[in-house]
Amino acid sequence: MSTTTRVDMPERDRELRILIVRLSAIGDVFMTSPVAQAIKEAYPRAHLTWLVEPVSASFVKANPYVDEVLIFDRKGEWKRLLREWRLPALLRDIRDFGAGLRAHHFDIALDFQGLFKSGLLARISAAPRRIGYAASDEMSRIFYTEKVAVPRHPTHLSDYYLYLLTALGIAPTPRRPILTLSDAVHDAARDFLASRGLVAEPYAACCVSSSRPQKDWVWSRWSELADLLWEREGLRTVFVGGPERRVDALALVESCQARPVSAVGYTSLVESAALVQDAALVIGTDTGLTYTGLATDTPTIALYGSTDPNWLAEEPQTAVCFHPMPCNPCMRRPSCAHYDCMQAIDVQEVADTAARLLKHCRVPA
Repeated sequence: MSTTTRVDMPERDRELRILIVRLSAIGDVFMTSPVAQAIKEAYPRAHLTWLVEPVSASFVKANPYVDEVLIFDRKGEWKRLLREWRLPALLRDIRDFGAGLRAHHFDIALDFQGLFKSGLLARISAAPRRIGYAASDEMSRIFYTEKVAVPRHPTHLSDYYLYLLTALGIAPTPRRPILTLSDAVHDAARDFLASRGLVAEPYAACCVSSSRPQKDWVWSRWSELADLLWEREGLRTVFVGGPERRVDALALVESCQARPVSAVGYTSLVESAALVQDAALVIGTDTGLTYTGLATDTPTIALYGSTDPNWLAEEPQTAVCFHPMPCNPCMRRPSCAHYDCMQAIDVQEVADTAARLLKHCRVPA
């Protein structure tokens, strides 16, 4: 259901210029990816521009339905100017960035983030139609000309984003996330594995790092799991994650008997995604890289604690390890010191889930 300030819909054959605003985080940018496909199918002549922060830009560039990628790299500078109370300089910087957006002459701006900064960027684009969520941050809603309400608990995370397109007359049909990586990226990922002694062997990609400590699994259990996957399933393990855990991941490798490989901090974001997509099995916390295999139907086990896993309910290639607790979901405000929900997931449970999922998906061990 949507509430709008106008009822006329654009003609399907118009050369619409549409701005997609989804700045971060990596996982959310990835899950928003199907909206570009849906728009292009409904409006084949539309020109789609995606505004995104640098860390997630490579994922947007790997979306074949996006015509142009604009980088929003001013967040840190705007925060600094605001913190120093340099309001004239801040307003000038916002004005200058807005001038660059207005030069594109957008017809429609779609804010999939729902924060003040994303709503502001939609507003300064000067698009006549600015569409956002009815339940967005109070401050961001003042920038919209149209507001869309969505169901409270969609069964696919992409459904939440696709519902915004109902304002354009596009039905929110469930779609797979899109991440079309080039052969060169996949070759680079395979070359990295070969340099570490893993050549043409099936492996499990373990996405071990996340953006918040309450989403992390007990660190030592990753090495125990790697040994158990080798013993029971004949799968080597490749650890994947951001550079902040590089040293920790190397320690995991040293503590394992199963000769795992650590790509943590050694491969780019898209190369890490290629490692996930090429894996026989993916196991990870609630973080963006864990879900990149969904674009290629790679069997995936997601380890959940502080966040809500309900959106994965209808993903056939996916299993969830999750122990509901009264405080779940705590999201960014954990109420315990040791993250009991993640502590409750033991190694045997994950290994047993892996065995069932591999059997179900008929993946060779």
